[in-house]
Amino acid sequence: GKPVVTRVGFNANQFVLMSGSGDTQYSPFAVVNGQVFISDAFIQNGSITSAKIANAAINNAKISGSIWSEGYKVANQGGWCLSKADNNLSFTGPEGRLFVQIGKLTGVAPNV
Repeated sequence: GKPVVTRVGFNANQFVLMSGSGDTQYSPFAVVNGQVFISDAFIQNGSITSAKIANAAINNAKISGSIWSEGYKVANQGGWCLSKADNNLSFTGPEGRLFVQIGKLTGVAPNV
């Protein structure tokens, strides 16, 4: 036969799922005015097009492009860029001036 198509919809300013009982009730997620609030989540596989992250703890990162500071590509501002393609770390200063402060370098570079 034909496949079953099911749709459930809610039209509300707030949609809240409650869990627990008595004084230990809590909401694992809520939808308020079109925004979803999740108290704790595990996403096995995902794709994020754009993100706003205030503070992150990253155990391991695989970066295929470059990483740069906020002012790096802005005229008359300074910044830094770590480029995988160019295999370098570059610094720019405002108005063409370069300011670099190095505290302490330690270690040995093998095969140099």
